[in-house]
Amino acid sequence: MPIPLDVLDGAWSGEEVGRGVGASGVERLLSAIAEQALHHGAKAGLNALVEAVAGLTGTSGAAFHQQGLRVALHGQEPPAPEHAPHPWQCFQEGRAVLVLGEPCRDALLRQHLTRMMALGNALLASLAREHEAQAGQKRLRQERLRLQEQLANRERAWSRAAHDLRTPLLVLQGYVEMMMKGMAGELSPPMKRYLERMRQSAGDLNTRLQQRHRGDGAPAADGRSLLSAAFGPGRPCAARLELPEEPMRVRAPRMTLGLMVRALERLLTGAGGSEMVMRVDLPEGTQRWRLRVQAQVVRPPLPRAQASLERLARRAEAQLSVTQEEQGLELTVLLPRLPE
Repeated sequence: MPIPLDVLDGAWSGEEVGRGVGASGVERLLSAIAEQALHHGAKAGLNALVEAVAGLTGTSGAAFHQQGLRVALHGQEPPAPEHAPHPWQCFQEGRAVLVLGEPCRDALLRQHLTRMMALGNALLASLAREHEAQAGQKRLRQERLRLQEQLANRERAWSRAAHDLRTPLLVLQGYVEMMMKGMAGELSPPMKRYLERMRQSAGDLNTRLQQRHRGDGAPAADGRSLLSAAFGPGRPCAARLELPEEPMRVRAPRMTLGLMVRALERLLTGAGGSEMVMRVDLPEGTQRWRLRVQAQVVRPPLPRAQASLERLARRAEAQLSVTQEEQGLELTVLLPRLPE
């Protein structure tokens, strides 16, 4: 993005390009460059810097180099730093090297370029951090995909094992029922007691296999702790919490409930939520926890964040409703209660 024209005009104050540049004009240029780097990244800041250098010095071109590599260019490409014929064509600050197409013969301008080189060196360091962060995000995405594939393989293996185990288990239950009905002859009291224990154990095992096949995990011990950790005081998305005194036990896996809370946090953050109030109660005559969120927002909820929350709500067998007014957002989630 180019430097605004009013900033450039104020920098050289109507004088001949490369002449009469004041310190205040350079300050404005540096502020404009830093603002562009802040909003659009270090690469955009470096491009704006070489553009400003070319405009101030009136050179045919300017380029930034780092460790022999050109990272920014404006105008015609000047010679490499080691091939520059005149010493006033090269300016170095730390790892940054600025090369001009023609020598800068104005002493005051050279002082200004030295100040601009300090900003260029800082932008190069920021660019390196951005590249490192991008590489880290790529590694995290690859690791997440690897874990997802590993989890899917484990789920498929477990599903096959559970299916192979349920078949002989049902056969065992059938024979136990037949023996309990006397179809194999009269049973003594100890035999009946042993068979009853076998039937109970087989029934418990079959129930666990069915729950595991549906993806039911260990329920969250208390949903209040998850809400307090995400929306409590000191958090970026802090809200006024009104939580029940009794534990908020939800019939949903702990991981699913935790993902729902994080998706709710992303939705409110993306909408610019403020003055948030979060209430949890148990309406009379129902078996569902009601989570109500009221907030002031500056923009509609992001579609991806809302879609993610809706998908997790379906997984947890919850009901979700979102109502948006001009600057207000009301969200209600009905979560299935885990019986005591």
